[in-house]
Amino acid sequence: MFNVSVKNLFLFARKRSLATLATLLEPPKSSSSSCSSSPLIDYLVKSLDLPLESAVSISQRLRCHRNGVERADSVVGFLRSSGFGKAQIAKLVTNGPTLLRSNVESNLKPKLEYFREIGLSQSVLLGAIAGNSSFFGRSLNSFYKPQIDFLMKCLRTSTALDIAIKRCSWLLTADRRYVLEPNIDLLMREGVRFDDVVLLMLYQPKTLVMKVEKMAAFVESVKGLGMEPSSPKFIHGLRVMSSMKESTWREKVENFKSLGWSQEECRSMFARRPLCLALSGENIRRTVDFYLNTASIAREVIVGQPVLLKYSVEKRLRPRHSVITVLQSKGLLKKRNSIVVPFKISEKSFLEKYVMKHLEQVPHLMEIYRASAAA
Repeated sequence: MFNVSVKNLFLFARKRSLATLATLLEPPKSSSSSCSSSPLIDYLVKSLDLPLESAVSISQRLRCHRNGVERADSVVGFLRSSGFGKAQIAKLVTNGPTLLRSNVESNLKPKLEYFREIGLSQSVLLGAIAGNSSFFGRSLNSFYKPQIDFLMKCLRTSTALDIAIKRCSWLLTADRRYVLEPNIDLLMREGVRFDDVVLLMLYQPKTLVMKVEKMAAFVESVKGLGMEPSSPKFIHGLRVMSSMKESTWREKVENFKSLGWSQEECRSMFARRPLCLALSGENIRRTVDFYLNTASIAREVIVGQPVLLKYSVEKRLRPRHSVITVLQSKGLLKKRNSIVVPFKISEKSFLEKYVMKHLEQVPHLMEIYRASAAA
């Protein structure tokens, strides 16, 4: 009896071992294949035109919730009714799949309503959200409302807020406590006026959402070029320098040197007109060549008035120079150095002072001007 029991036990154990071994030898089930026929995947492919691979990835990140189609459809339907296009929604859920689990009534809807109430335009609001998949993941009361209060203290009007967010949607999601406030404090400690900080936030807000360490480095670099933080031009220097790589900056300086500028003249010009170094190298070379070789303006004049570099040769400088040349040939311009002034004044003033004024002496002057502009 005992021997029979032992024998049966041995046979049972052997069968269990073989069964376990067979299980271990089975190929692992692919998570993607187990989810490849998920209703959620089918829904994403059909409703948002997502590639199958993307839909599978989203489903996997949501752990293949097979009962999540209803919630996903609620979210997608709300976004569509709010003005988002199919491509925008697809981008949002691809970058942030958990959006599809959101509750429309308690999460999504209150946020959109709040931003519309404070005056953000539809196009700016949708663009800001479409470019930021984490938008709906932040709390309305503990994050967005204090964030907007802070921005409004700086920008003061909903119109200015709308403009700033259109230029940099990160203003909405860059935590003011760790980015915006420290950067603004740094600038004001250095002597930058608050009104100039506001202008920076309005015209190049991206500068204010960089890491504080980078901001400090740029501030020192601009100061090193001879610009005082208390000068209104300082923020323009900061805008230009922070918008390009160090290698690009060096290339621009070398471009001026190749045209005859010294290092000190480059510094002087940047301090006078920071935005001159934002121009492309090709445009600078073409403009300088016109001044030196066509208009016969000395390089020192350009260094002293770098605003001259911003004007288009084709649209502004050449047409006006053609008029000035005719007037000079007829002795109607007494002072030689007056050639700089016509390039700087407005179109209306130029026509009044240099064209209409001399039509009696030179009847075809307007035709000369228009022909040069058309060419």
